[in-house]
Amino acid sequence: MRNHLFTALTLLMFSLAAATTVTVQPGDTLTRLAVRHGTTTQALLRANPGVNPNRLRVGTALSLPAAPTRTWTVRRGDTLSMIAQRHGITLGVLLGVNRGLNPRLPLQVGQRLTLPAPALARASTTAVVRAASIRVNAALPVQGRVTTPYQAAHPGLDLAVPAGTPIRAALPGTVVESRFDSRSGWGWTVVLDHGGGVRTRYSHNSANLVRVGARVRAGDVIARVGSTGKSTGAHVDYRLYREGQAVNPSGVQ
Repeated sequence: MRNHLFTALTLLMFSLAAATTVTVQPGDTLTRLAVRHGTTTQALLRANPGVNPNRLRVGTALSLPAAPTRTWTVRRGDTLSMIAQRHGITLGVLLGVNRGLNPRLPLQVGQRLTLPAPALARASTTAVVRAASIRVNAALPVQGRVTTPYQAAHPGLDLAVPAGTPIRAALPGTVVESRFDSRSGWGWTVVLDHGGGVRTRYSHNSANLVRVGARVRAGDVIARVGSTGKSTGAHVDYRLYREGQAVNPSGVQ
C-alpha cells in the first residue's frame, strides 16, 4: 500500500517544482493553491498584493512566499506518512514545503525535511463543512487537465490523465461503493463516505482497488484511471456531495 501511495503522491509533485511563481489553472482557488504549495492563503495574499482571492483569473502568475524554516531530522524507521502524522499535517502539505523531495525514494537517516509554519499545520487538519463550500486538506484525486468544469449539466470535474494513473482518496473515509455502474454510465466507480454528510465519487476507472467497507486515508490509492462506461477518453469524473447535493470541487475553500 505504501508503494501505491508514493506513486499517487508522485502526481502531486508535478505542480511542486522549485519555482518562485505558480500559474492559476482552471478550478484553482487561493486555498487550494496554498495547500498544494505548502503555504497559507494569508502568505499568498501578502506575496501578491492587489490579488482578489474571490476572482482569480486563469493564467495569472502568483508569487510564492518564502518557504518556512522549521526542520525535522529523519530518524531510523521514519516514513513520510509517519512524519506528517507526527506533526499533524497531511502528506500533501509535507511535500509542498519540500519541493525537491521525491516520494518514490526512501528517506535517509539524518536527512533534513522542512516543516510547515504552525499556522499551516493547524489549517491542514481542518475539515469544516459549510452550506455552500467545504474546507478540506487534500488536493484533487489526480493532477490532471480539467476537460469538463463543474456545471449544471455536469456537477463534477473531468480530469484527464493517462490511463492507469493512480487515483487517490480526497479525504479519509469508508468505501460505500466499489462496482461497475452501467446504469448511470459511470463504469467502474468508487464512492467514499467521509462522515458529516460528505461523500466523494470517482468514476470511469480502469480498475477499482478497494472493497466496500474498507477504511482509507487521504492520499490512499483507491483506483486507476480508465475510460469505462460512457467515456471518450482516459479521465476521472470526480464529484463531491454534501447531504446528497453536488458541491463544486473547484470551489473548495
